[in-house]
Amino acid sequence: MQYNGVSRESGSTLDLGAEPINTADGKTGTVTIKNTGTAAITLPGSPNIVALSGTDASLFTVTQPTSSNLPAGASVTFTLTFKPTTEGAKTATIKIQSSDAAVGSFQLNLTGTGGAAAPRLAVSVGATQIAANGSYGMGSVEIDSSGNAVTFTVRNTGSATANLDGPPAVTASPIGQFVLNLAGFPTSIAANDTATFTIQFSPTGTAEAKSSNIAVAYNSSLSFLFTVTGTATPKPVPTIAISHNSSSFTSGGSIPTFGVVWPTLTSSTKTVTISNTGTATMTGITLSKPSGHTGDFTISAFSGGTTLAAGASGTFTIQFAPSTTGARAAVVRVATTNGTNGTASSADLNVSGTGKTGADVLVSWTGTNEKAVNDTDGGYKVCYSKTSGFTAVHNGTTIFCADVPNSGGTTPVSKVISVPTFGDWYFKVYSYGKYNTIGGSPSAQTSAVNVPST
Repeated sequence: MQYNGVSRESGSTLDLGAEPINTADGKTGTVTIKNTGTAAITLPGSPNIVALSGTDASLFTVTQPTSSNLPAGASVTFTLTFKPTTEGAKTATIKIQSSDAAVGSFQLNLTGTGGAAAPRLAVSVGATQIAANGSYGMGSVEIDSSGNAVTFTVRNTGSATANLDGPPAVTASPIGQFVLNLAGFPTSIAANDTATFTIQFSPTGTAEAKSSNIAVAYNSSLSFLFTVTGTATPKPVPTIAISHNSSSFTSGGSIPTFGVVWPTLTSSTKTVTISNTGTATMTGITLSKPSGHTGDFTISAFSGGTTLAAGASGTFTIQFAPSTTGARAAVVRVATTNGTNGTASSADLNVSGTGKTGADVLVSWTGTNEKAVNDTDGGYKVCYSKTSGFTAVHNGTTIFCADVPNSGGTTPVSKVISVPTFGDWYFKVYSYGKYNTIGGSPSAQTSAVNVPST
């Protein structure tokens, strides 16, 4: 026989200790019957395997073993409960019959002491009784979230009123991760009465195991102690990633230039990808052009809309359509409400291109000076237009003429003309001189010279 881990011989005394009188639950202990031999034994006692007798037998109760057969090395347990009704020493005897030839009848002498009426608190959650100095698990909750509030029932299993310390009568150490709610918690609990409070697991900080020591203090020097535990799990968060042509622009940067584009034309597209590499939905996705030559760059709608699920991606495109010549630049901003691991994100993409100012065309002719080739006040006019059959008179909008003067007796026979736009252009050349400033008849119109748009 064993009690509290100590072997007991037949005839020995088993002291259950002191217990206040008239408590609701009494004092309970567990006794183990073990077959240490090499053959099976039986416990034939009837009607009870463990027979209880003695002067104060009514103050002791036995919860009988669940089996009367013990194979070699097997064991079985039964419980003893001591519930005194008066103060003082109490005694009883238990006997166990067995087929053990050496000890056919095993006897233990029980003692206990009835003490003065006193309070004693116990704590439970539902049907789960929490042992003194034991623990209760609150499960797993995401960081910066709150689990369900758990109701803890405090019961006075003693025989006198428990006067609660405080307020607060219930404390947690450390505080913060487990939130106590003592609303309506009383200042005292009568014998066999109950009161409740709640604890909510609301982890912050690092994802890890958390714990807090809970104390229910009463009668100035008494307390019921236990620990609550929980696991803080990582909070799912979205994480933005921005790329173009396999290069990362998550923190912003300069997209490769669109190059040179004729005004009024539109460049090819550049595709930008937005991905959510996190574990929660990304929200509040917006595209804007906060600065620069915003009218010269167009951005499409984002294919994913304003939200992007974890692991998903979408695209938008940028095009350059210069309104004028010269260098053009703008900023395209990609923003979200929670793309930086749960906080707002913003990335500026610098875009640029050049509005084309002209294209060079080489015009050549055969020199036919009127006379006085050594004069410096004669030369040629090269006129050009996009209109076939034009009259070679400069107007600066649809017809343009450029002077090619003689220089030091040199008769020019070619001129590089910079046309202001793309398409088909037509050219005419005529000469003029000191004595004929109007000039001769223009040459025949050249065939259309096509200036490409790219």
